[in-house]
Amino acid sequence: MTLPSIAASLPFVNPGLTPPPRTATLCLMDDMMGGYFGLELPDVNNFPYRESPHCAYLNSGRSALACLLDNMPRPRRIYLPRFACHTLYEPCLETDIPLFFYGCHADLTPQLPHDSAEEDLMVLINYFGLNGDSLSRAASAFPGRVIIDATTALFAVPPEGTSAFYSPRKFAGVCDGGIALAPFPLTRRPQETDTSASRALALIQRTECGALAALPATEAAEATLRGTRRSMSPLTRRLLRSIDFDAVASVRLANYQQLHRALAPLNRLTLPDSAPSAPMCYPLVCGIPNLRDELIDAGVALPLFWPEVIDRSPAHTIENQLARTLLPLPLDQRYDRNDIEHLLHLILG
Repeated sequence: MTLPSIAASLPFVNPGLTPPPRTATLCLMDDMMGGYFGLELPDVNNFPYRESPHCAYLNSGRSALACLLDNMPRPRRIYLPRFACHTLYEPCLETDIPLFFYGCHADLTPQLPHDSAEEDLMVLINYFGLNGDSLSRAASAFPGRVIIDATTALFAVPPEGTSAFYSPRKFAGVCDGGIALAPFPLTRRPQETDTSASRALALIQRTECGALAALPATEAAEATLRGTRRSMSPLTRRLLRSIDFDAVASVRLANYQQLHRALAPLNRLTLPDSAPSAPMCYPLVCGIPNLRDELIDAGVALPLFWPEVIDRSPAHTIENQLARTLLPLPLDQRYDRNDIEHLLHLILG
């Protein structure tokens, strides 16, 4: 199902058919007519989520989650997944609300508690944009009590009546940014606007010098986002307007299909034949010895999702095993069919 068909009725989603009106807040601020030039960027303007009373543009996914928590009734308890990045927990810890944790099945579907009360909040993760169907069922089971962490699922529109938050920089070349969506107005938002010029160094160095040379700047940019809650910077807003997200989604879906056709027989994860939304990566769990090291040696970036899970969970748990063995194979818009064939050759020989 395409983004336009499932999103046309949602006020915070831009289905790609009618771009939202141009406003001053979406343009780079300037104080002079004429003079030297800044960045020359196309104006595609089809980012999936448009700013509105129900959609807030923030400077990070953490800020987006905090915005949702600030604007909803205070829950009695918050249930969080064990298989998650520690940054998911940070805004929840700051609320002083009791936190409880749940596990996941081998197919990444959640093992939700059976003893929750109506005042409890469930935070569910759409892992890599591939388990949205199971989250829709969970949202139906806990109506009005679900926030979906879609930081690895940019193109997954939440079920009706469900809140979600996103991190565009995991899908495209932007400095920072987070999106909060809610079925209720988001009236409490940061008053201060972020700036991203210093973080843009990582994007520029990746282009000019390569990924390894840009790593220190990338880590420095990430560090500046910790503990800061601001509205999205003018630079990030303008960069989002310049990216053709329809094309991004199309390439990711095609690359997923190519990888899945070849790797499904050896993948221990049960993944859908057709991705429900354009995925972040292709998660592979297999028994090929030393495959991670061999792919990294061949120049394939394979971050751990998430190393802190290994330390905080027993070795026999599914979460621990996933953190140690899951290989997030790249499939994004930078790569075509030939690139994916090369990656498959590295894996299958």
